[in-house]
Amino acid sequence: MPNLPPTAPALSAAPTMDEGALSDSRNRLVARSFYRQLRGEGFSQQQVIELSTALLELVTEDLRGRPTPEAR
Repeated sequence: MPNLPPTAPALSAAPTMDEGALSDSRNRLVARSFYRQLRGEGFSQQQVIELSTALLELVTEDLRGRPTPEAR
């Protein structure tokens, strides 16, 4: 019988505290990087807010299963 490495533990649906903290940290890092890039490109704070609102609208539409006006 071949000597096989042990299998990885099954991933649970709910993240552990460490996974949740890593995800939060990663998300904050990506958001900060994106914000700095936008500001560096000359976006005003108001334009960043408008872009954020548009992104949230797209996510909301996706979650509801309705096409966005751009996809129609």
